[in-house]
Amino acid sequence: MIPTLDVKYAYSMALGMLIALTGVSLWQRFNVPPARDIPENNEATKLIVPPLPATFTRPSLNDGENIGSLRVGNRTERSVRIVLFSRVTSQNVWQAIEPLNWDFAPNEGGKEGLLLSLPNYKIAIGKGDVIFAFATDGSRTYWGPNIVGETDAPFWDNQNKEWSMVLQP
Repeated sequence: MIPTLDVKYAYSMALGMLIALTGVSLWQRFNVPPARDIPENNEATKLIVPPLPATFTRPSLNDGENIGSLRVGNRTERSVRIVLFSRVTSQNVWQAIEPLNWDFAPNEGGKEGLLLSLPNYKIAIGKGDVIFAFATDGSRTYWGPNIVGETDAPFWDNQNKEWSMVLQP
């Protein structure tokens, strides 16, 4: 036998659903989520980043010279991934391992940059290594490819004996 529904129960159920939906609709209309604006007048939250020079002087590089660590800063409002293709020797022999990569949050390391490393060893790059950066938000924004010692980025910091690269919007 198929159970039947009594009309007075069906009427009660329909009325209850109508009241519940009306209540949800009214609650959504009058319960507006708070605005999440960042105050612009708060001096403590402002970050003043000096502009980069228009051009960099490229050092005269020879294979085996100017090998140093890599410092990267992200001055953009995007999350980015830095990818490094590093060579084993001064010849055109690429490492057998996969490229190294690091993820940066928006404005992470933007003022002075962060020194890149791995858990087991320090990163050292030299002439001919390739660095590529791209936004991870699907915007198809990218920087590079940058060839160490051949393109403007990264630039050699002779005082700290390291390569530096700052991503700009």
